Amino acid sequence: PLFRSLYCKAFKEKSVSVAVPPHPPYVKDGRLLKFYDSEGLRGTVRDMSFHLLKLYADRLHRLERTLSPATHTSHLLDYGISWFVHLMLRAVYYVHLPAYSYVALQNDFAAQLESLGLWKWAVFVLLHLVDSADRQRAVQQVLVRQCSLNENEDDEAFLIEKLHVPAKWIYEAKALIAQYDRIPEKEAEFCLKAGLWNAAHEVIMKKLAAAYIISGRRRFLVLLSGFRRFLGNEDTLLNMLTPLADDDRNCDIFDWSEGGEILFHYLSIKKEMMALDEGDQELVERLREQLKLLCTRVKDLSCDSLEDRLCQSEISKKCASYLKSLLFLEERPDEDVILDDGSLPSLSLTPYIAGLPMPEDYALSELRALTRSYIRGLVT
Repeated sequence: PLFRSLYCKAFKEKSVSVAVPPHPPYVKDGRLLKFYDSEGLRGTVRDMSFHLLKLYADRLHRLERTLSPATHTSHLLDYGISWFVHLMLRAVYYVHLPAYSYVALQNDFAAQLESLGLWKWAVFVLLHLVDSADRQRAVQQVLVRQCSLNENEDDEAFLIEKLHVPAKWIYEAKALIAQYDRIPEKEAEFCLKAGLWNAAHEVIMKKLAAAYIISGRRRFLVLLSGFRRFLGNEDTLLNMLTPLADDDRNCDIFDWSEGGEILFHYLSIKKEMMALDEGDQELVERLREQLKLLCTRVKDLSCDSLEDRLCQSEISKKCASYLKSLLFLEERPDEDVILDDGSLPSLSLTPYIAGLPMPEDYALSELRALTRSYIRGLVT
């Protein structure tokens, strides 16, 4: 401290220049540079080495003055040396930098690296933020700006394996990118990978499900939103809903019982119907009971648009068709006998088919068929 005070007195002497003032290295003409710190206090810019000497003599010397870019470079937005010096000072327990200055240093250096195309190292810098919420928010903002929907194995491997960035953060960022680009298929995919079950369910139900059900096969559809999209088939929709069907997950999904659950049961039954063996009576009986339950729930399917109502009608038509097919296959001696011309036991069909939300013309057609079957049963 004694030598420091003598040196300060020597270069501050106005009458005789005893010592060279500790100007930053880029100052050549000896002019004094003034600054105002974060608290509005005016001071003279000194070289970083001088500040480090003062810090060694006085551990409470202000770190924000020591780490200012003006102490070592004329490029006042270059925070590289400041960040590394601060990292070393923290290692030896100089930790009295104010919280707002600490956060600003991390964000400023990260922004500098990102502007230079070194965004992965910007993530590395932001991972030094102490507050977990600030750290996650800052990292995810960089990921949203820099990630792409196309999988880059090298970048993702570096982030996950080297920097230990949670994969969930990357998938959340990609889901947000897909939402901005209006690609609901990718949005749902990355929401599922990120474990955002509610968000995935909402995307599936509002943007995908109706179009997938209506299309029936892979082809172009013009959605009501006016955007042309190449959609997958119903197997794709079933694969999306399968992770949500887990009881530990769907219990927290809003409106699951009025949306995804109904579609999941419908698609599962349809898949089994496609591979049904007529001789497997046990499977026929199980599917029959599942269809009965499904028929009572189709009316509860949430419908927010004309496309949703058309989807509901398509499901109702399929349920009626599958139920009649199963009753035709099943042989039950204790119920009405199936006639030679293929008439069905209408009494067991009526309460389920009548409750399906179908178009008026299709409902009347089904009721006429049930009436003819019932009259034939009475005559016989």
